[in-house]
Amino acid sequence: MSTETNTSLRGPERDKPNSSARLAVFLSCAVCPGAGHFVQRRWVLGALYLAAFVICLVMMILAVVVPLMMNLHIALDLAEKGSSGIFRTISLVKVLTWFGLTVLVYFAALVDIIAYARRQARRRLDARRQALEDPNICNYGAHGGTE
Repeated sequence: MSTETNTSLRGPERDKPNSSARLAVFLSCAVCPGAGHFVQRRWVLGALYLAAFVICLVMMILAVVVPLMMNLHIALDLAEKGSSGIFRTISLVKVLTWFGLTVLVYFAALVDIIAYARRQARRRLDARRQALEDPNICNYGAHGGTE
């Protein structure tokens, strides 16, 4: 009787995401939403999250930059020609709305990445457990039976 233990018999204690799942979560956090979906080979969903994030971000920036540029133009005209115009105000409601939508898309993509990684880890764990319980698969070494 050997004193070696076969670690494949014990199986994993919990489902852990693999390195590509960690990379997907990192890319969605650090780069932009949708990047992690591309790592997971979910192209359409990644493109949708990326497009939604970019559109919301651009609209939020435009809500600030456009009134500032108009005010700069009015101020330069006032200094140059002496004609005054009506200064534009930055709509706080627009900025906060687009900011909220940007954050919502960011976190929705992040939650989707993490949930998908956990589902994949759970499937791998279930497949390993099923392989261990299947009597047709022998994991007991060269003897071919139980000891």
